[in-house]
Amino acid sequence: RVVVQRWNQGKNSLWMLDSTQSVAAPFTFTPSVQPIWSPDGSRVLFASSQNGPYDLYEKAASGAGTEQVVFVSSDIKTPTDWSADGRLVLYQSLKEKTGSDLWALPLVGDRKPFPAVQTSFDERNGELAPDGRWIAYESNQSGRFEVYVQRFPAPSGKWQISTGGGVTPRWSHDGREVFYLA
Repeated sequence: RVVVQRWNQGKNSLWMLDSTQSVAAPFTFTPSVQPIWSPDGSRVLFASSQNGPYDLYEKAASGAGTEQVVFVSSDIKTPTDWSADGRLVLYQSLKEKTGSDLWALPLVGDRKPFPAVQTSFDERNGELAPDGRWIAYESNQSGRFEVYVQRFPAPSGKWQISTGGGVTPRWSHDGREVFYLA
């Protein structure tokens, strides 16, 4: 199955595609964007603007039931990754003072979000390494978007890994390489 964002009749919504039968069905019926699969494939996390700014919601991947609120705040936010152990979600949040930043939301315990990468520049499209100890992301701190890697959750050093522009980093399954668009 594949979940996609679709623009239809003036609004974004999510659709579930069954690739074996070439069948598509609506997955959300509210304005929704940025679908992210849970590590075990049982749920889909997404942003929805059904109650104002984009907040984080999840729904069973089967499509059964209703969407459940995961996190609400006054900022516009969209999910970018779900940790391999299922205990943490990365999202980007747009704030007036710092632009786009990356935040981490624990899904256990107090569920209090904390900044993953927050500077005066824009940081977007964060993705955790499979072991959860590194984060790859794009930032415009050099004047154009480049891909960076830094330790997570406690940053200690940052390495720029693209040199001619780069966006949308993705870790290899073994965590030894980062792929990106340039």
